[in-house]
Amino acid sequence: MESVRQAFRLLWAHKVRSALTLFGLVWGTAAVIFLVGWGAGVKTMVTNGFAKTGKNMGQMWAGRIGEEYTPAVDRRELWFTWQDVQYARRRARIAELVGTEKRWYLPVTAGQKALNMEIRGVEVASQQIRSLALSAGRAITQGDLDHRRRVAVLGADARVDVLGAGGRLGDRFRIDGKSFEVVGFLERVGTQFGRDGEEVDDQIWIPLSTHIAFWPMDWTDDDFVSHLLYRMPHRSLAEETEAELRRILAERIHVSPTDEEAIVGWSPVKTLRMIPLDQQDGMMYALSAATLVIGGIGVLNMMLDSVRTRRREIGIRLAVGARRRDVLLQFFLETLTIVAFGGGLGGAIGVGGCLALEALALPDLIPVPELTAGVLAMALGTMGGVGLIAGIVPAWMASRIDPALTLRVEG
Repeated sequence: MESVRQAFRLLWAHKVRSALTLFGLVWGTAAVIFLVGWGAGVKTMVTNGFAKTGKNMGQMWAGRIGEEYTPAVDRRELWFTWQDVQYARRRARIAELVGTEKRWYLPVTAGQKALNMEIRGVEVASQQIRSLALSAGRAITQGDLDHRRRVAVLGADARVDVLGAGGRLGDRFRIDGKSFEVVGFLERVGTQFGRDGEEVDDQIWIPLSTHIAFWPMDWTDDDFVSHLLYRMPHRSLAEETEAELRRILAERIHVSPTDEEAIVGWSPVKTLRMIPLDQQDGMMYALSAATLVIGGIGVLNMMLDSVRTRRREIGIRLAVGARRRDVLLQFFLETLTIVAFGGGLGGAIGVGGCLALEALALPDLIPVPELTAGVLAMALGTMGGVGLIAGIVPAWMASRIDPALTLRVEG
C-alpha cells in the first residue's frame, strides 16, 4: 500500500510530466482495444457481406470459346441448360450441393404500379445453397417446380415496391401479364459484397420450371439457365471444387477444361483471399502497441528520475537494514501502479468507444468492434509487458545503490 501511495504522490508532484506520460498509456491501451477490435469487426463485416447470399458458395457460367479461336467471328457463344446442371449434380463428388438459377428483367404490375424488376427462377438446391431465411410463408418447393406453379417469393424491398407496406401472403400481382400468388417473403439481407444481379432484397423468386416455360430464350429451344451454383465443403477446397465442376461441364458442352473464357468461375471465397484482412489485424495491433510502448518509455523516464532524486532515501533504508529486494519490489510496484492506473483508464475508454459504435446499429455501414476475450487479453498482455519492462530497469538501479557512497556524497 505504501508503494501505491508513493506512486500517486509521484504523479501529483510532477503534474505536467505525469499527464503526458499517462496520456501515452491511456491512448495506447484504448487504441489496442479499439483498433484491434475494430479490425476484427471489419473482417467479420467483409466476410459476412460476401457470405450473405450463400456460405462457401461458388458460381459458374458459360462464356465464349476462347482457345484455338483467334478470329472474333469464330468465338461462338455458349450457354448452360437445365440438363447440364443435372448432369453436373450427378457427377460431382466434392461439391456438397449443385443448383442453378435463371434471371431476367421483366415488367411487374400490381394495382396502379408498373415496375421493371429482376425475376429469378430458382429450384430447391439453389435455395439451400443460398440459405436465406424467410420472414413469412414458405420457399419454392419441388411441387411448385413439377407443376410449374405461378407462385412467388419476394425480397424485403420487392415486397414493399410491389405490394406496398401492407403486402400479405396470398396477394397477387402480374409478371409480364401473368398472374402470380405470393407464398413467401424473405428476411432482409442488407448490403452484399459481390453479387450477380440485383440485391436479394430487390429480387422476386419463382419456380425455375415456370421461368423456363414462360420466358424461353430467342436463340435456343434448350432449357436455358443463367448460371450454376455450388457449395464447397470447406473454404480450403475452393480450387478443387471449381476444378472438378469445370472438368464435368467442359466434357458436357464439349470445350477444353482449361478454357477459362468458355467456363467462367467466381466465388466469394477466392475474392476474400485477395483482401489482406489478416495482415490488417497485425497492422492495427502494431500501430496501437507502438503508442503504448511510447507511454511505457515515459513511465521508464519518470521512474529513473525518481530513483535519482530519492537516492538519499534509498541509502538510508539500506543502511538501517532494508534488503535490496525490498527496494527493488518497492520501485517495481510503484511503476506497475502507474501503468495499471493509465491502462485502466485507457481500457475503459477503449471499451466505451466500442460500445458506442455498437449502439449506432449500422453494421452494413460501420464495422462494429468485437470485444472478445482475445482482444481484451491482448490489451492486458501488452500493457503488462510494457509495465514489466518499464519497472524492471529503475527497480534494479534503485536496488544496486551503495548506501555508504550515497550517504557520504549526499551529506
